[in-house]
Amino acid sequence: MRTVVTASPTMRTKMSTERSATDRAAVGVREVSRARASAAVRAAVPAALIGAIAIVGALWLPAAAPTYAMTVREAYEAMDGHRHTDFDPNAPGFTPAEAAYLTKLFDLVDMAIVEKMQTFVWFQSEGRKGASFRASRARVDRVIGELGALEAPANLFQVQRLMVEAVREQRAFFEAWQDAFDASERGEDNREAHAERGRLLQSSSTKLRIAYNKLCALFPTAGQRNLDAFYDHLCVLDLQ
Repeated sequence: MRTVVTASPTMRTKMSTERSATDRAAVGVREVSRARASAAVRAAVPAALIGAIAIVGALWLPAAAPTYAMTVREAYEAMDGHRHTDFDPNAPGFTPAEAAYLTKLFDLVDMAIVEKMQTFVWFQSEGRKGASFRASRARVDRVIGELGALEAPANLFQVQRLMVEAVREQRAFFEAWQDAFDASERGEDNREAHAERGRLLQSSSTKLRIAYNKLCALFPTAGQRNLDAFYDHLCVLDLQ
């Protein structure tokens, strides 16, 4: 129900052709009249109505998107309680360029692991936990882009290529899983999508194992901690 307020008529002032103090005073009168009318309208609207309008407006605001705060440690623990060994760039056996590159590489691998585990948990729990593939897809694409943009030392080019391809195939694996899920929801045959999942799973896993073997061959004197770091990162990233 609207509240109607009738304002008193505005004083009309005859304007002379010459600008004078009388003219300026007339302008001031009109401004005061408008201000008083506006104040009258505001006073006539009950405070309760203003509160109701605010509440209704709030109800129309879009709901905030859910956030997923799985940490790197939690992502590793979700993988059967797997340990997480940090890479030590100060250990012997690396050039400064190699150490700097591998530090960035493993940071991005950890990001990929978080997205992988959240999406995996979402599918396994039928959407009750984790992050859906549609929610994480853009973040995975950014990780893939950053992995590919790293400036790798010449001896690590192949490792980088394998890592990028493996994460890209993992993304495709989850997309195929989403396709299979959607087909099932529609009552359609999803065997082809599941078969594609199996192929991508095997291909991604093979690439990660090759990358791990290459890292161990390239840095045999990296020390046990870093050999463990190689294993932990690539093992947990592996979908198998």
